[in-house]
Amino acid sequence: MKKRYTFASGESFEADLQDLQQLLEKNRLYLDNYADVYSSLEDDDYVARGNGFCDRKYSDDFIEGQMEKYAQRVKEIEGWIAEWKK
Repeated sequence: MKKRYTFASGESFEADLQDLQQLLEKNRLYLDNYADVYSSLEDDDYVARGNGFCDRKYSDDFIEGQMEKYAQRVKEIEGWIAEWKK
């Protein structure tokens, strides 16, 4: 039987234990990927905009925000999985 869950961000969904485990793995992967990108950023990570100017390819703030988002989601999902296993 599926239950309804809501992330702190407000996003709601229905899931059973298997769905939560898959979602946990997916969110851990996202978190790891953003952590890898963040750790490899250097000052010369720029990309041309096509008009002669360059912008940062990645925003530090954006990546940090994504890492916080997925770390929070992992924590929430782990808590929900623990509830299922009681």
